[in-house]
Amino acid sequence: MNWRKVIQLASVHVGVTITVVPITSTLNRIMIADLGLSALLVGILVAFPYLLSPLQVVIGNWADKNPIWGRHRSPWMVLGGLMAAFGSYLSAHAVFLFEQDFALGVLASLATFTVWGMGVNIASVSYLSLVSEISPEGSGWRNRAVSVMWTAMILFIIATSLALAYLLEPFSRDALYTAFGLVWLVACVLVLVGSAGVEPAATGQTPKNKADNPLTSFRLLADNPAALRFFVYLLIVLISIHAQDVLLEPFGAEVLGMSVATTSRLASIWGVGLLLTLTAGTPLVRRYGKKNCANVGGAVAALAFALIIITGWLGNAGLFMGAVLLLGLGGGLMTISNLSFMLDMTVPQAAGLYIGAWGVADFVGRAIGTIFSGLLRDVLYQLTGQVIIGYSVVFGLEIIGLLLAIWLFRDISVAEFRRNAEVNRQDVLALAAD
Repeated sequence: MNWRKVIQLASVHVGVTITVVPITSTLNRIMIADLGLSALLVGILVAFPYLLSPLQVVIGNWADKNPIWGRHRSPWMVLGGLMAAFGSYLSAHAVFLFEQDFALGVLASLATFTVWGMGVNIASVSYLSLVSEISPEGSGWRNRAVSVMWTAMILFIIATSLALAYLLEPFSRDALYTAFGLVWLVACVLVLVGSAGVEPAATGQTPKNKADNPLTSFRLLADNPAALRFFVYLLIVLISIHAQDVLLEPFGAEVLGMSVATTSRLASIWGVGLLLTLTAGTPLVRRYGKKNCANVGGAVAALAFALIIITGWLGNAGLFMGAVLLLGLGGGLMTISNLSFMLDMTVPQAAGLYIGAWGVADFVGRAIGTIFSGLLRDVLYQLTGQVIIGYSVVFGLEIIGLLLAIWLFRDISVAEFRRNAEVNRQDVLALAAD
């Protein structure tokens, strides 16, 4: 591995990630606070693509063994990245169809959000598998790649958020289309440039056997207790961190009276906090260990959610922005620690399979978090007539989830995972050969 490949992989990661920013930092607020749509409906629309996350295991495992044009990963990176870019752009047009015809709005939104979500799934498992494959463990390149990829991602999230805020002041539908179009253009360029020549040619077709099928793939995961524990841990962490994704901007609008441009800046404030801990995260992880850093990050994020609840009851927008910055600090430390740990929780002969499994935990966690948080917000608002109560309950449950995740992480071991993975693989191959 070399710096050129690190930068290219970071470009693909950034290109895919920035397609998420306009949806979860601007469009969600417009749909809930301005179009008056149910938070549950918005949560389902945002989460619906995540329910397709088992594609990561299927695509990752299939790509392990079947190169396209002599490459296992880069064709899928291009396909997924372009799908994510086009789906994100078209979503801005689809949601305004709700004003003309509700059913048409639902169908158009489901279609565009699905294209976006499938693209993110396909691209994510592909470039993360490639990172695992071309950065030998212990060489130092893996941690460098992770650090550069996530640092670049946060810089572009901040830049994207600020650009959206600038382009949407004053707000109009044409301004929204222009802003989403700019994100589409940048994402396409980054994905295409980043994928060009980054992957070495496949040395040959991986031999197939009777065990190479989806059922075998899922058995390799299900029969590994350490893998299952890590899957559950990731699920709880991601539910707890991302349940606020669809609600943070509407919270600022409905509880604190913030404008579209101001709530669009929240992603940049969060991104600054995330960037600070991502930048300092690698030496911290190296010195204090991945588990310790992940747990500290979880505690900081829990404190941030507690402060967000307080800001709502006080009506203090300034303190709210400070709490969002703190949330970014905790989330950044958790991200770099858990991602480094996740890349360790693979085996070379099945990188796509395991990266795909951890990707499923990521997307299922986001799906459950966004749907459940939207449902809670709506139900409690209907029961109490006070919108702040629903938001407060969601943020409070996120605190509980983060504390539970810290407790669960103590019993997860990379060494145990790899022992189980090798034993299970040999058993499955032996049975398939009979």
